[in-house]
Amino acid sequence: MSSATRCRIRGEGRVFGICWLMILSSLLILPDAWAQNDAWAKKTQVPTLRGALLAGVVDGKIYCIGGVTASPWVNLAANEAYDPSLNSWEAMAPMPTPRGWLSGAVVDGIIYAIGGGPDTPTNKLEAYDPATNTWSTKQDMLSPRRGAQAGVVAGIIYNIGGNTNQRNCEAYDPATDTWTSKQAMPGSGGDVAVTVYNGLVYAFGGGMNSTSYADVYAFDPQTNTWSQKRDMPTPRFAFQTYLVGGKIYAIGGTQSSGTAVAAVEVYDPINDTWETLEDMPEPLAWFAGAVVNEKIYVISGSPDGGISGTGDVLEYTPPDSPATGVEASYELPKHFVLEQNYPNPFNPTTVVRYQLPAAGDVTLAVYDLLGREVAVLVSGRADVGVHEVTFDGSGLSSGVYLYRLSVGDFVQARRLMLLK
Repeated sequence: MSSATRCRIRGEGRVFGICWLMILSSLLILPDAWAQNDAWAKKTQVPTLRGALLAGVVDGKIYCIGGVTASPWVNLAANEAYDPSLNSWEAMAPMPTPRGWLSGAVVDGIIYAIGGGPDTPTNKLEAYDPATNTWSTKQDMLSPRRGAQAGVVAGIIYNIGGNTNQRNCEAYDPATDTWTSKQAMPGSGGDVAVTVYNGLVYAFGGGMNSTSYADVYAFDPQTNTWSQKRDMPTPRFAFQTYLVGGKIYAIGGTQSSGTAVAAVEVYDPINDTWETLEDMPEPLAWFAGAVVNEKIYVISGSPDGGISGTGDVLEYTPPDSPATGVEASYELPKHFVLEQNYPNPFNPTTVVRYQLPAAGDVTLAVYDLLGREVAVLVSGRADVGVHEVTFDGSGLSSGVYLYRLSVGDFVQARRLMLLK
């Protein structure tokens, strides 16, 4: 595929900056496995050592919330913000209800902390606003759960699994502060990992204690149905999945034996295929996960399958990430896809990528929440392939906007957030 088809935009200054950061990071890497794996780097530790915590990303910062200490388990309320650009931490307002094994999601710049434990599961929902450093209490979840995971589609939070073997799926609408029961997962359950791609909520693996699963299911919120996908190569729970470059990275976790694993496996949701990459430098489980600037963060995992938390922060640059400065090798798309813009939130520019399995007349436009068109990014004929276009929102006010792709009968819209 030609470079024109992909419409890649690279900046020499950005590449130089990334290379300089990689050089500095390499000075901190320990010998042995770390010295042999340039994709991973250790960063400044979490101030409060803990496992089974929540991470949410707002405006380029990672907020690490809650968690538990080692046995005897103690619920924690700690809320600490990590700035990847400065490699530094800052203490923030603690969560009102201390808890670990909680799930959560970010909607319109607000972090929602859902459920948790450890011994007695709770249905508590509390919302954190990083802009004001304040917490508020929201409507309780329908069922008490710990160890669930959540994903967001069109502003609705879908909370899935939990409680060792549960398969529940419950939807929370922040706009109305209401919960709705949805179709349960058809299999696996327990401590799953969840990632959203192209309007579908993917649930990976799961289990707890003596059981670990390799199942992969995709939930379609529009039809309230589940479909089974190709299994993961490695059964596991207590791990995280991350979306980078249109692929989902499954990292770490633990198996039924209680032994942590170092496996890194990549799922292609378009082709329903898996690829095994080089392992992490060390096995880890029960960590929090986040993605900032196409880099993956593994935060305060445990190397022995427990939940004590080392406090380590590991930064991983995926081989296909734009952050590597290396052009990835793509097959021709098999479906029409409008991807989430990157970065998001943004100021003042962001990149929108879309995939065309066939040539067609393309319209890609941005609208405000009243449905008024504020920008046209693409209007005209486009060839088969992966395309990127940069949207400059410098002339617009801060807020949430919609961008919509239309190609023949295919129409898809997503949200983007401009923060000035």
